[in-house]
Amino acid sequence: MFVFLLPYVCACLWGHVGEETDMLDGTKTAGEEEYQVGIQMDWGVWNISMEEYLTYKLESVMPSSYEQEALKAQAVLLRTELFQVFREQGSDRLEIEGDGLEKWYHAKENQEETRPYRQAVEDTRGVYLCYQGEPVQASYFKVSNGHTRDAGEVWHTEKSPYLSGIPCEQDKSAPDYSSEVTVSKVNYVYEIRARIGEQYSARDLWEGIRFSYDSAGYVTDVSFFAGETEIGEIDGETFRYIFGLPSASFQMEREEAEMVFYVTGVGHGFGMSQYGANSRALNGSDYRQILEEFFPGTELAKFE
Repeated sequence: MFVFLLPYVCACLWGHVGEETDMLDGTKTAGEEEYQVGIQMDWGVWNISMEEYLTYKLESVMPSSYEQEALKAQAVLLRTELFQVFREQGSDRLEIEGDGLEKWYHAKENQEETRPYRQAVEDTRGVYLCYQGEPVQASYFKVSNGHTRDAGEVWHTEKSPYLSGIPCEQDKSAPDYSSEVTVSKVNYVYEIRARIGEQYSARDLWEGIRFSYDSAGYVTDVSFFAGETEIGEIDGETFRYIFGLPSASFQMEREEAEMVFYVTGVGHGFGMSQYGANSRALNGSDYRQILEEFFPGTELAKFE
């Protein structure tokens, strides 16, 4: 997944669509084939269409065992974030590094391996998700803690009202819903000192820790205190990456020589839970209904 950097680029963008989009009408529109991706390989540039690139991208982020409607929903989100990058650049061509993409270059010769992904991309050809005429911030992740997060509450912004947080109880049955991570006291103190200052005692960093949670149960801030004086703060997502926690939805138990984190969910918790999307597909929802539920107030549109 890390060979594709687009989701991380797009998560920071709030671009504008410069022209009106046609509402989804089931017809193929001119212009969608004009978007090209140039992948820098060792032997030269591999030029493919945006739709072809999306096939390989989809394979990298979602299991082929997932229902076709879940794959379609994911394909629309991937196309949305990629389309937003094209619009931000003001170009119909995107150049990316090809590190790790050799697998997909050879996969084009084996259509069977990519069949479910290719079908999902083809069935949603040209379709992207928008809010008031603009591509949405197409966030997705693997498994929620039972509820997705409200971006307005966490980020203190009104730019993404469609990331409002919804129940996702089915995620609690996911195989990787619960996990446990143990961190030694020595490593814990070392990592925290590196972020907030070497001058603080191990005791303060070990004992003076407090967590703030959002309404979905994810840690938003980790604060450190010496007595009643706050000496530093780390946001929840940064904290979980420091210690390799699958998500920021966790509880902590302090033992004599180590910290034990009990984690629920996998990923940042904003937007579409992939496991939740698959559960909804299994229950009969199509990709339109899945996206409408995870991104309320949005619309499907096609390139013009």
